[in-house]
Amino acid sequence: MEQANEVNVEVENSHYFSPSSLKLLIMSICTAGLYEPYWCYKNWVHIKEKKKLEIMPFWRAFFAPLWLYSLMTHLQDEINETKIPIVLHAGLLAALYFITQVLGWLPDQYWLISYLSFVFLLPANTSILRLNENSATDVKPNDKIQGWNWLVVILGGLLFIMDL
Repeated sequence: MEQANEVNVEVENSHYFSPSSLKLLIMSICTAGLYEPYWCYKNWVHIKEKKKLEIMPFWRAFFAPLWLYSLMTHLQDEINETKIPIVLHAGLLAALYFITQVLGWLPDQYWLISYLSFVFLLPANTSILRLNENSATDVKPNDKIQGWNWLVVILGGLLFIMDL
């Protein structure tokens, strides 16, 4: 019984995944966009735990361009519950994200446009930062590039520069 209470406290104290906008930009570019599904995965895990949904966060992140609208509507619902005056425009952001992901299939250097897809996650990420600030939990800022992030930034950054 005691373990169940600990789990409930953990879920209540959990928060959305929200790196700083600069970290989201750097990690998205240096991972060739792989940080974006990671961002989605971490936030789907939070939604699953908080709303006790029977979903598979990995697959929702793997197919992030198809599931981003749903993630953003869950986020907008929570924003509305907390009465923070933010409107996400989930449909527009999800559609633009999907389009930039598809542009990755373009020939020559035009595929580089897909590197900008993280831009359409920024409003959601900023909203998450506001939600986390207003929550009762102590949320540590996720703005530092440290540990494995540095390896990804150095290797991915070199690959990105060499590919230009």
